[in-house]
Amino acid sequence: MSFKLKTTSVFLAAALLGASATQASAADISGRSMKFSYAVSATNPVGLAVNKFIEVAKEKSGGKFKITGYPDAQLGNEIQSMSSAQGGIVELSVVSTAGATSNVKELGIFDLPFMFHSVEEADAVIDGPVGKKLLEKFPSKNLIGLCYWDYGFRQVTNSKHPIQKLEDFNGLKLRVLQNSIYIDTFKALGANPLPLPYPETYTALESKAIDGQESSYLVTQSSGYQEIQPYLTETQHVFLPAVVLVSKRFWDKLNADERAVLSDSCSESVTYFRQVSRQMEKDVVKELVGAGMKFNTIDPEQKARLIEATASVTKKYKAQLGAELVDETLATIQKVRGKQ
Repeated sequence: MSFKLKTTSVFLAAALLGASATQASAADISGRSMKFSYAVSATNPVGLAVNKFIEVAKEKSGGKFKITGYPDAQLGNEIQSMSSAQGGIVELSVVSTAGATSNVKELGIFDLPFMFHSVEEADAVIDGPVGKKLLEKFPSKNLIGLCYWDYGFRQVTNSKHPIQKLEDFNGLKLRVLQNSIYIDTFKALGANPLPLPYPETYTALESKAIDGQESSYLVTQSSGYQEIQPYLTETQHVFLPAVVLVSKRFWDKLNADERAVLSDSCSESVTYFRQVSRQMEKDVVKELVGAGMKFNTIDPEQKARLIEATASVTKKYKAQLGAELVDETLATIQKVRGKQ
């Protein structure tokens, strides 16, 4: 490259940086401090996505947005943190769709047992018209839904025995999310479901007050359940998204430029989150087995029995959630399934 070309490149880069700086200074952004509450460990992909969100928001606001993440339910479990966001005590929170059903019941479509077979199917629903419609229901609940991350497919761990068939669920005391569909699903499987807040789960498992729990591989790992739960079964009974929420009380104080910073930060974090979480998901089973867990899958014939045993749950909740919404969700899934 000639000296002239090098010089031109330097001037062009400087001009672009100058334009960017001018645009940033032209944006109407005030200095603001925010608390971002989430239930899981900072090493979980959700925790990593929170940090990415904070980083992008800082950059887009020219350093004016100072957001602090609070992992491990420091500011309350999901339900408490969502309530704090509604009251304006916490500015940002990430809540599983299962937890958020207490405000938007239609999010229960994601809780219907064995609905999804792949992450591609779930992403299509989340990214499509169904996901958008669900976010639009939050403002009436004093919340703003920005975007979706997820906790992936949920599996079952326990301290009694491998789960290889329907009968192996009989009598197992399993911690489930505080959600009626989850409770009914595990009752249908023959288990004894106990809805406990996430922060109380480890102690309940360690003390043998409960036999097991259901969560994603990555939550199992970041929660340290491999230290106290010998059996890990791939059930994939539910795919669990999570919604990034903003306090509407706080949102209403923001102008268009400030809102755009948060919305754009969330959008950028989704791409990052999916890259990181799906890569981590590929390695996690090997790591859990290396930590001493005994892993098993369920053969297709026995899996079909689990699906059949829980079909009544989907039938029961379809009317409550809205038959049209459930059918639209299923149609989206079938469209993806037909391409695979």
